Amino acid sequence: MTSPRRHRPQPAVLTGGHLGRPTVVVAAAVVLGLALGGCSGDDPAEAPTPVVVGATEYEPILETRLPVPGSAEDEVTVGLVSLVAEGSTVELRVLLTPHFVEDDPDRPEEHSVYDMLGSHHDPWLLDVGSLTRYDVVSAPGKDMATDVVYAQTANGHPLLYQAWFPRPEGDPATVDVRLHDAWPAFEDVPVTWEATE
Repeated sequence: MTSPRRHRPQPAVLTGGHLGRPTVVVAAAVVLGLALGGCSGDDPAEAPTPVVVGATEYEPILETRLPVPGSAEDEVTVGLVSLVAEGSTVELRVLLTPHFVEDDPDRPEEHSVYDMLGSHHDPWLLDVGSLTRYDVVSAPGKDMATDVVYAQTANGHPLLYQAWFPRPEGDPATVDVRLHDAWPAFEDVPVTWEATE
């Protein structure tokens, strides 16, 4: 991972609700349901719910250990697995492994994504070429990402975090990925572009 770029102009921000293409949110919901293969119920009108899956089969292409924002002792290993574009969205996969100081190692505590991100959740992608920022796609009352409160894991055990963003215009070869404003960005992350039919 390299250090963040400096002296950049303020990027434009594009989110699922501001693309001028209302089909983005619908397409994201369909892609999300197919990709995860799990919903919160049998009701087809119910929005798909991202789920936590085992992390042992995922190999990060970039990895770093960072302090938990707002904590003097706790840390988290962040492993960027992939950034894959398919249809109108881009799926981000990241392994998060907590390293929290605990009072009782015999009774391991579960730590949520929310805990690991220091109680702040605002990941985004940046296309440096067009100076355009992309936020997580959202439907009414629901972000298309792993539930940061209910997704939990024990110290030293990785958890897979997934988030869906609007497909960057122009299909850039790389983008920057920022998971938290207190952490440096993963720069020049390659985007895998799935063939469209």
